[in-house]
Parts: sequence; structure tokens; C-alpha cells
Amino acid sequence: MYRKYIKRLLDIIISFILIIVLSPIFLITSILIILSLGFPIIFKQAREGQNKKSFVMYKFRTMNFNEDLNREDRMTKTTKFIDNFKFNELPQLFNVLKGDMSLVGPRPFIPGDILPKKPYKERYYVRPGMTGLAQINGGRYISHEKKLEYDVIYNDKISFLLDLKILILTPFRIIKYR
Repeated sequence: MYRKYIKRLLDIIISFILIIVLSPIFLITSILIILSLGFPIIFKQAREGQNKKSFVMYKFRTMNFNEDLNREDRMTKTTKFIDNFKFNELPQLFNVLKGDMSLVGPRPFIPGDILPKKPYKERYYVRPGMTGLAQINGGRYISHEKKLEYDVIYNDKISFLLDLKILILTPFRIIKYR
């Protein structure tokens, strides 16, 4: 019952509240991006969601458009700060509100990521999340294989208490793993 009905209802309520409460941070971040990089403020990227359905994921833009440079050189000091503390992820609250994503679930991979051959189809049974079990257990510092293993574990053990634990631990892990 939680997985099918309550989780989505909580996603809608919590994302709506967070959008309102965090609106000053949305505004300040937008201004900082305009001053650092100019327009556009929002970066949009196609990702695979639940049942491998494609959707557009929103993030605050943190890099300039010069693809000849590496990731670090494409960022300013300001946008590195935004990226390190994950403020760039906040627009995904709109993805959650729309139903493309959930607050908690497997993170959608970037198109072109080279993934292990094992299909891990279970990760697509639920909506992708802004945070997940893999993010609180190492995030970008663990392999795709390990992330996929955490995604399968999450799918098998999904519950209100697990989601609550992940949501509570996420800010601490952002600080630890930045």
C-alpha cells in the first residue's frame, strides 16, 4: 500500500511544501547563476524513469557550454559551491511534483553512462529519486555496479521507514561526500 499510494501522495505534499519553503534559495541560486554564467538558469536533460519511460530532468545549470574543457574548468567558484552542496538538484522538486521522479528512489543515470551488463531491471520498477540508498552509501564515489546493487536492495525493501531514513541521512551525506 505504501509503495503504490502513500509514497506518491507524500511526494506531492512534501515537494509542494519544499518548493514554497525553499523559494528564497531558488531565487538566490538563480541570481548567482545569472551573475556567474548568464542564461539559461535551468539545465534540462533526458533521463530514463519508471518503466524506462523517458523524461526531462531539471537542474540548476552549473557549467558553461564549452565542452572542450573538463568539468572543473567549466564551473566558476560560485557554481562549484552550488554543485558541492547540491543546490543544483533543487529544481528536481518540480519533477517530483509532476510525477516523473520521487523524493527517494534510484538516481537516474546520465545518458551515455556505461553500465554493467547485468540488466538490473528492478531499478525501473519505481520512480527515480532525488536521493536514494546509493547516495547515502557513497554517491558519486561508488561504482555504477554498486549503485545498481543498492537500487535493487531499495526496490526489495521499500518502506516508509526506509524512505524516512534516507531523507534524514541525505543532508549529512552531502556534507560528508562533497
